[in-house]
Amino acid sequence: MRINRKLFKLLPGDILKVFLNDELFVEAERADSFLEHLKGLMFNEINKDEGLLLAFEKNRKWSIWMLFVPQDLALFFLDDEGRVVDKKIAEKLTWNPKTWNVYKPAKRCKYVLECHKERINDLEINERLEWKNG
Repeated sequence: MRINRKLFKLLPGDILKVFLNDELFVEAERADSFLEHLKGLMFNEINKDEGLLLAFEKNRKWSIWMLFVPQDLALFFLDDEGRVVDKKIAEKLTWNPKTWNVYKPAKRCKYVLECHKERINDLEINERLEWKNG
């Protein structure tokens, strides 16, 4: 049986510098594997200049659930060119069932950028982000 090492990667991903119009938007860790996607930002708080870029192999309506994420987040759903196709504020889970939401974009995406919730108005639909290794 062959093991898909990418699927089970647990080590931290690359740190990326994410740019909007040639200006630094956030520094984000890249999450490529299934386990990195599953872990996401569980038990981790991020500052306004930090983020997590979830990278997927295909364009789909990928969903985000906020299990054990200690703060509300801004979610930016990006197409394969880094263009924002949707954005949402994701609330952390509490004992209140109204917070038990799954967040899905209106359109297919290949990437999801999770950022501090205060960043939600810093990007608009159709704006394009670029990134490179930090």
